[in-house]
Amino acid sequence: MPTPAHVPARPYTPPSPALRAIFAAQAAGVPLIRRDVPPDLITALQAHAQSLHTALQPVTELHVAAWLKKLGQLVTNPPGAAHAAAQCRAIFEVCADIPAGAWGPEARLAWTRQPPRDDYPVGARWPCPNELRTILLPFANALRRDAASSRTLLACLPTSLRDQTPTAHAAA
Repeated sequence: MPTPAHVPARPYTPPSPALRAIFAAQAAGVPLIRRDVPPDLITALQAHAQSLHTALQPVTELHVAAWLKKLGQLVTNPPGAAHAAAQCRAIFEVCADIPAGAWGPEARLAWTRQPPRDDYPVGARWPCPNELRTILLPFANALRRDAASSRTLLACLPTSLRDQTPTAHAAA
């Protein structure tokens, strides 16, 4: 049975605008100097990298079941108790490669806020596994992209910047 230890304690939070700016500068090849990356930003980068590590953990069937239970309150036709476990297993089977951090409240809202297709309110109904996968993939891709940016930036920082503390930076 999956353990709840693999489920993120809180939903993933995208990087701050300051981190996004550093990611963009690094991706554009702009050389970073000490004043570009103050200690508080390095601390935020390291904390963000740790939250990404947690968010990228494999999703468990228990996590999917909890997520679907909350979705059931937002749709008109949630499965009854007799079918809920089978529905959860089917969705887990199709979406098991979507990391745990992508299964947050924003993804649930993205499902429910879909525009109608052919006058059919898609988001008001219980999802088919592949339709749900389509909604979850952008969240998973954003996590993976942020993780790659964080790893690249941390690896590119000189050791003196990576290991600096606020006290050491203030003295420099």
